[in-house]
Amino acid sequence: MPPFASWRDVVRPAGVTVAMVAVAAFAASFGEQWLDPQSLSLFFVVPIVIAAMRYGLGPALGASVLSVVAVNFLFVEPRFTFAVARPQDLGALLLFAVVGLLVSFVAQRARMADAARLEAARERFKAELLAGVSHDLRTPLATIVFTLQSLQKFAADHDAEARAELLDLAEGEARRLSGLVDTLLSASRIEAGQIPVRPEPTSVSEIVAAALADTGSDAAVSLPDDLPLVSADPALATRALANVLSNASKYGEGSPVSISARLENHDVIIEVGDRGPGLGENPERLFQKFVRGVEADGRAPGLGLGLALARTFMESQGGALTAANRDGGGAVFFLSFASWTKAQRHGD
Repeated sequence: MPPFASWRDVVRPAGVTVAMVAVAAFAASFGEQWLDPQSLSLFFVVPIVIAAMRYGLGPALGASVLSVVAVNFLFVEPRFTFAVARPQDLGALLLFAVVGLLVSFVAQRARMADAARLEAARERFKAELLAGVSHDLRTPLATIVFTLQSLQKFAADHDAEARAELLDLAEGEARRLSGLVDTLLSASRIEAGQIPVRPEPTSVSEIVAAALADTGSDAAVSLPDDLPLVSADPALATRALANVLSNASKYGEGSPVSISARLENHDVIIEVGDRGPGLGENPERLFQKFVRGVEADGRAPGLGLGLALARTFMESQGGALTAANRDGGGAVFFLSFASWTKAQRHGD
């Protein structure tokens, strides 16, 4: 714990609570010409609820006490004293104090329920992530270990061609393992809201070339020569397209993958298509975390994060990612980037 952290945890909620009550008093002073003193107490319910939902029961009770004091001092006759001239005003103040206490407890319970739901969702995320990791990291690790053991123990039995094949297999699994680790790190950074985004004028052809290199894809590419530069973070744009290409290769059942692009209303749209089985009745569900396609053997491949991360990468730089079933069979993904001139114009 950093020095004075506990002190700040007390002072900041107290200061914010006092400020909210002061704002409520200021607002009530304007409403005084239309409302009676008892009705003015409604203005002070707001800071009580906000204090309870944001900081907990203690600040909410403090807001209740301050609100009763403020109503008494500012709006109940005789003003600017803590005396109460009329019995009905005293009764109204006592009733407001009770209401403030009840509101504090109710808002605190709602706050605790929201925190419990958040914690349950976090634990579920961890469990699902662990389940995916345990399956998807085990396979490449086992293959790498087997390959290296075979090369070490049976080196004399392998000719040069066999050794080259085993090394290629180990390298491929190592790359797959590296990709899984990158995905996990990206998921962690997304959960923490720590994705740095640096848009700059970027060539679509460079994004496509980098994604092809990262994935080793042999997709057929058709790009117009007159495409404008787009506003994109090159690293995130490449990762987004690479994830889409990997998805097409994994679930396209070996069908050819194509990449094309077009200019539409000052946006550049990259299309990635295949002729596989398509995306089903609800393509949108594939962008949810841990939703996976299923290979022919029934095994759910990957962590189910590829498309979810790709969409996050696109949206973080002002783009978009959607998908649809392709006419004639297959799937098509649309990665939309604003042209650099459009982004600059909106920025101005």
